Amino acid sequence: AVVSTQSSGATDYPIDLVKTRLQNQVTTIADEVLYKNSMDCFKKVLKFEGIRGLYRGLLPQLCGVSPEKAIKMTTNDAVRQYFTDPKSGGIPLHGEILAGG
Repeated sequence: AVVSTQSSGATDYPIDLVKTRLQNQVTTIADEVLYKNSMDCFKKVLKFEGIRGLYRGLLPQLCGVSPEKAIKMTTNDAVRQYFTDPKSGGIPLHGEILAGG
């Protein structure tokens, strides 16, 4: 669970970085912005910061997300196992809801 979370976070992170930079940019007095759109932001980060710029801040993000995902998946598995009917192998709707999915 932790490995899949980390690999997913590593592949999605550049998209989140671009989104965050676009959301946080401020206009100047002349109504100019640093980034025109997502692709412009992506290209400028690559040009001025390199590939490492796309992953700046990834490690703290993974350190915070991984434990949360591990707890969530472990709890989900335990609740699903508790509510699984041994005869049919099915899980009632309330068991699915309590398991979070």
